[in-house]
Amino acid sequence: MKPSTMLTGCAALFAVLLASSPATGLAAAEVCDEQGVCVEGAGWASGQTLDDKARAREATRNRKGKHATLTVELGGGRASVFLDGVWVAPAPINYVPLKPGKHDLEIRDGQRVLARGVLEIGKQGGDVTVKIRA
Repeated sequence: MKPSTMLTGCAALFAVLLASSPATGLAAAEVCDEQGVCVEGAGWASGQTLDDKARAREATRNRKGKHATLTVELGGGRASVFLDGVWVAPAPINYVPLKPGKHDLEIRDGQRVLARGVLEIGKQGGDVTVKIRA
């Protein structure tokens, strides 16, 4: 067998294996709510919040988990991103490290709340994207 034929056969096998591998992640598909918030790569509970005790419990439970990365995209205007009650940065943000588990996410433009809810990130980490249509 010629080396070029063998290489082509290996590439085809790799493509088939790659295409047939199961997707990982808590929520691989994009999920949108009625407020215009779309989340990909994590679970989303719109309008919910965690209290301080629940935040501490989640932090302890998931402190050794793989990091996920959070990206927040804003469809227009301006906003500030708050994660677990702490200001992170003005939107848009890219690749902010985040531990698995449940996290409060709030996106505000001054006093107006654009999005509020709980992100649930799986133990395997991964990329989480939140898109806001302001």
